[in-house]
Order: sequence, then structure tokens, then C-alpha cells
Amino acid sequence: MTLYNPRHIKFKEQFKVEKWTIKAYTISKQCEFEFTDLYDNVKQRLPEWLALKNGFNSEHDHIAFLIIHAATEGVFSIINWWVGENMLNTIIFKSNYDKLDEFEFISGKGLGPCVWELEVINHERLAWINHVLKNAPQPDFKSYLESTLDVIL
Repeated sequence: MTLYNPRHIKFKEQFKVEKWTIKAYTISKQCEFEFTDLYDNVKQRLPEWLALKNGFNSEHDHIAFLIIHAATEGVFSIINWWVGENMLNTIIFKSNYDKLDEFEFISGKGLGPCVWELEVINHERLAWINHVLKNAPQPDFKSYLESTLDVIL
């Protein structure tokens, strides 16, 4: 087992993909996320990834958050969006460091988000509760989208 070391979690940007609004985060062992080409490739793949269906396929608000994590085992790209008002749809891809332009679909193979990725998910969970669910029937999506996380953990 390797000793826990902090990682840099940074809000990167908010952007549009078709009807979707995406909040993007990076996680890195270094101060700066170094994989700009991969980041751009992920953004180009998002229309395809956001169209993926799951077993539930409930209504959603076309709001998602993306986590790109330069981890030990490779770079994980995780796209998440809230369905059925309070459930998180999570789709995970992995890129090897020697093939950063390839994305292996690993959702459904038993792997879930790691401790650093869960920090982003927890922030997004709390923001969703506070700005969307607690304001029903008039959710405050603007405040939710403005709530971001930058931390070293």
C-alpha cells in the first residue's frame, strides 16, 4: 500500500456541449494538470458520452460535471449528471499514459470513483442539495453552476 499524498483538485471551466452545461475539474499530483491535449480530446468526445444510456435513463436537466484525473494507473475521465432529480449517473473512461488519445470504457466493470474523485462528487452533491433540491419547485441552477471546488487534499 502506498502512503496517501495530497492531490490538486481544480475547477477548470464551465462550457456548453450542445444542450448541456458542463462544469469541468482536473485532479493531479502536480500543481498543474499537464494533459491539455487529453483534456481537449475529452471535450470533443462529450457529445458521444452524454448520449450513452444507462439502465435508468430518467429525466435530467442537461447539467453535468466532468472530472479528469491524472492518476497512478492512467488518466480517468468521469462524466456525471443528476437523473431522477437526486441520483448520479456516472460514466468512467480510462486512458493509458502511452495512449492518451484512446479511451477505454470501464463503467460497469466494478470500478468506481477514487477518494480524490469522491471529493469532487461530494462537493457537487452538497451544491445540488443546497441549490437545486432545497429550492424545489424552482431550483437555482445558476447558483449550482457557480459553486465550484479548488482544493489540495
